[in-house]
Amino acid sequence: MKKLISFLSVLCIAFLSFLPTFRVSAADTKILLQPVEEKIYSETEFGIQIYVKDVEKLWAMGLDLIYDVEKVAFVKAEQGSFLTSDQTTVLMPVKNREEEGRIIFGISRTKDSPGIDGSGIIATFFFKALATGDSVLSIDNLVLKDPALMDIKASSEALNITVQDKDIDPPALTVDPVPPTYSEKATITGKTEPKAIVKVNDKEITIKEDGSFQLEVTLNTGDNIFNITSQDKAGNVAKVSLTITRKKPVIIQLTIGKKEVFVDGLLTRIDAAPFVDKASGRTLIPIRIIIESIGGQIFWDAKTQKVTLKKDNITIDLWIGKPIAHINGIPTPIDIQAPKLAPMIVSGRTFLPLRFVAENLGAKVDYEAKTQTITVTYPQL
Repeated sequence: MKKLISFLSVLCIAFLSFLPTFRVSAADTKILLQPVEEKIYSETEFGIQIYVKDVEKLWAMGLDLIYDVEKVAFVKAEQGSFLTSDQTTVLMPVKNREEEGRIIFGISRTKDSPGIDGSGIIATFFFKALATGDSVLSIDNLVLKDPALMDIKASSEALNITVQDKDIDPPALTVDPVPPTYSEKATITGKTEPKAIVKVNDKEITIKEDGSFQLEVTLNTGDNIFNITSQDKAGNVAKVSLTITRKKPVIIQLTIGKKEVFVDGLLTRIDAAPFVDKASGRTLIPIRIIIESIGGQIFWDAKTQKVTLKKDNITIDLWIGKPIAHINGIPTPIDIQAPKLAPMIVSGRTFLPLRFVAENLGAKVDYEAKTQTITVTYPQL
């Protein structure tokens, strides 16, 4: 089998180099040499793409790639996607004549496959930069063939490259801040130099072609520290430390008729006890203990008898004796099943419907009928 493959490789080069030419028309087909990296540094590898532009019925290609052996050393060649875009396999023999600075390259589609139209990458050649300074890469003996083995007219241009001094600058690395959260999961996002090696707490993660990355992580309660590193091809490393705080949910426990309240297990007392409104069967409480325990604010307008509750981007306005509240300015019934339920003042204390307020602020309300215990958990995860 190996002998057969070797024979086919030699044959591919042979027909590309020595078949007689029968010119066919093609509209300005060009073979371009395109650097993969924006900058090339001494002692690092870089890629040069063989790119075909505006070709018709391309079936095979052969060329010699000429390079300066004092400035660069050939490493390897990788097949591009253009000639295999329809899943057809290809033969791609490559021979490096290092003493001449010449790479003899051939590539052809197999079997009775048709030619490919359009533009795309034929192959990528990888080199190692040996010395600083200017250098030239050029194409010689260029041959393009269609499925009938007729020539396709094409032209190419040399590529001037500049090898710079060894890269000693760390890659750019930005990591987006993550605000404190109650969630068990969070997503780390950021961006760095394309093709860099990114690690989060020493574990390598995948980055996109543009250098952006994201990683979902699991959080423990409290501060979670993530050390993010980015290493470029020259070995330079950039580091960023990110702290994500997972807040513990606030748990508030109240009992009907009692002034004792437990906030995260700590006992405190309130001025008036929760009670069940006989007309509606709903629980009303002095809401301040709830609002302040979850980091919200409460305001009272005596003139209009309006209570305003604020938490993050949520604002709730309620009026004494009115069954309609406003949530971020939108009129909202307090309880459709109990249409007369409204805030009220009892013994000089303002009481609000517990479930309506808590759930619209993002909390969860549980009720234990046997002990008449109310548990409010913020946030509702």
